[in-house]
Amino acid sequence: MIDLVMIYSKDPDFYMLMSHILSSSGFRTMPADDLASILSAPPSTIAAILLDTGDNIDPLTRFCGEVKAHGLTAKLPIIALIRARHEQSYLLLLKAGIDEGFVRPVSPERILAYLHGLAGTNTKSGGQAGPAPVVHHFGDIEIDTQTRLIRSAQGSAQLSPIEFRLLRRLLQTPGHVVSRAELIEAAWPGHSHVSARTVDVHIANLRRDMAATTGHTRIRTVRSSGYVAVVRGAGG
Repeated sequence: MIDLVMIYSKDPDFYMLMSHILSSSGFRTMPADDLASILSAPPSTIAAILLDTGDNIDPLTRFCGEVKAHGLTAKLPIIALIRARHEQSYLLLLKAGIDEGFVRPVSPERILAYLHGLAGTNTKSGGQAGPAPVVHHFGDIEIDTQTRLIRSAQGSAQLSPIEFRLLRRLLQTPGHVVSRAELIEAAWPGHSHVSARTVDVHIANLRRDMAATTGHTRIRTVRSSGYVAVVRGAGG
């Protein structure tokens, strides 16, 4: 089945343009007016939700909150296209649950590459098998690099692409401080708009997922320096 991208936009011209771009690259599209429209898809066929952001961010944050709070849609990736110089909107959307944000202007190729990367991690019936998963261990945590899934005896969680890249960078040098600048370079290559506050919000989300999965955050803050992954198998 062709991957479906739901588009949330109040601009008909934007919707038509993105529908053409996505369909030319092999995706299906549908409008995402509200949670009910997403649930009608059904969610198992959706590769991602694409948000067109404007000046009024409140409806978008409510929409993201509803999607992430519902059991059938909580794991759907949400991608926001954010106007330049709207850093505050970016932070609000991060807190509301978006998985990735692209600041305009952004080339269609970057959006398509990201979507194809997401679609490649999905398991579709009748499709060709993807590459064999690569599993790493960090203490009592098991990390699947293909699905971005972290597991322990207490549970599991699927990380967003940004959170996974942050965790991967921290685990490259466990026990050593990684600066925010280094984390930005690893998780947002070429994203000059990313601020230290944006990193902090994503690290908070990563800590939440780690704590829910293992009972420990495993990531510590080093004041004025950055973050460090805790080496020992427990604690943090």
